[in-house]
Amino acid sequence: MRKTNKNKKFSIFNILIALIITAVLTAMYISNVINVNQLSSKNNELNQALSETRINNDALRTEIEKLCTFERINNLASEKLKMKYSESSIDNKDVITIKKSELQ
Repeated sequence: MRKTNKNKKFSIFNILIALIITAVLTAMYISNVINVNQLSSKNNELNQALSETRINNDALRTEIEKLCTFERINNLASEKLKMKYSESSIDNKDVITIKKSELQ
C-alpha cells in the first residue's frame, strides 16, 4: 500500500508540475500575442504616416515643377530684375552676374 501512496504523490506532483508549465507557456503565448498586436498597430500607423508623407512629397514636387517653368522665371526676371530674354545671349554663352543687393 505504501507504494501506491508514493505513486499517487508522484503522480499528483507530476500533474502540478505539468499545470505550472502549461500556465507559464500560456502566459508567454498571451504575452507574445499582445506584443504582436502592438507591433502590428505601430506598423499600420507608420505605413499611414509614410503614405501621407509620400502624398505631401508628390504635392511639393508638383509645386516645384510649377515654380521652375520657363514662363514663370522669364516673367520674374523681366518684372523684378528688368531683364530681357534674348536668343543671342544663349548663342554667345554670355555670363550674367547679379548682386544679392539687386535682388531685394
